[in-house]
Amino acid sequence: MNAAEILDIIVMINELENISEVEMTMGEATIKVVKGVSQVAEPLPGFSTPTLTGSPTVAEPLPGFSAPTLTGSPTVAPALTNQASPRQVKFALDLVDKLGNGNTTSVVNGLAHSLEVPVEDILHPDDWAEEMTRDHASLYLDVLEAQHKKMQKGAWG
Repeated sequence: MNAAEILDIIVMINELENISEVEMTMGEATIKVVKGVSQVAEPLPGFSTPTLTGSPTVAEPLPGFSAPTLTGSPTVAPALTNQASPRQVKFALDLVDKLGNGNTTSVVNGLAHSLEVPVEDILHPDDWAEEMTRDHASLYLDVLEAQHKKMQKGAWG
């Protein structure tokens, strides 16, 4: 099992609501994941205690494991939840401003029509910063981008 697979398992464990502790044995190594614990009380021989301040750093990989490659400036919280990223929310709200000219009701109606759902099922743009999920962002951005492209081509007056 490589480091990327282990990280995927840890992310999956973190997303499970009813499990707070998991212990895995792989060959001679045992990994114990406990939610809510941010630091190991006493480092095990040959291991260092991780520091969780500032940007994430990667320690020297164990023999047989390759270190994951991190690009950009990773943020841990949004990756571990279904919350839309601040960039997704900003982009969606920018498109709402361009499409609706200040009338968010027309944009909500347009989303409901395009997605073929009742208007009540569309999350209002005023709530996007706090409540928009990655699923919302995926659906809404597809529709909003398509409508914006039509508007740019002059399909709407």
